[in-house]
Amino acid sequence: MNIAFEKSPFLQPVTDLLREMDKAGFFSHGLLIGSWPMLVYSEYFTLPYGLATNDIDFAVDNAVKVPSTGGETIPQVLERLGYTAVQDYSGIETFLQGTFEVEFITHRKGGSGPPAVVIPPWKVSAQPLPFIDLLFIRPMTVIIEDFSIRIPSPEALMLHKLIIAQRRTGRDKEFKKEKDLQQCSVLAEAVRTEEIQQIITEYRLSKETRISMLESCAAIGYTLPPLGST
Repeated sequence: MNIAFEKSPFLQPVTDLLREMDKAGFFSHGLLIGSWPMLVYSEYFTLPYGLATNDIDFAVDNAVKVPSTGGETIPQVLERLGYTAVQDYSGIETFLQGTFEVEFITHRKGGSGPPAVVIPPWKVSAQPLPFIDLLFIRPMTVIIEDFSIRIPSPEALMLHKLIIAQRRTGRDKEFKKEKDLQQCSVLAEAVRTEEIQQIITEYRLSKETRISMLESCAAIGYTLPPLGST
């Protein structure tokens, strides 16, 4: 599914960042994730949602070896745009510019693994987390002015949020859970039932994952297609 905007729905600094990321070839194997795709959905599907975040999250597909073009690495692109790299003790890297924080995430299979991995050819350090591969199932291409990006489909993002809402940890877990469920409630107005069913059919769901999804659905009053035995 492709959609187009003659005028960017994003703030100018975010538009500039996305344009440069597209020039670097990032979106061939990357996605804009987190809350910012909600702005695209709310504009395109006319959904009631007010974006209030300065975190800009990107997902990177680490399963495909992307050939190097010899161009700028992503850290070089961000540095040119005025972002400063900050790395914590575990190796997770965040890029800061004013109030904006840019982070990169990749899929983690199975149990625990390294806290950060470097993704070629962009030389970006990404945090491995579970269920990120779900976001790459039939993503949307969004054409904005003179560039294009990719974001998860509303169905994939909703299913992802239904899962992670019940798995939040840390001091702000309740706030993040509430935001996840709020986004799911909004997305429920736009998702295609047949696509939800198709993703559920092809994506491997453990019993624990199915329970998490059903708990989130109960919280927002949404009924999923059958998930199988729980």
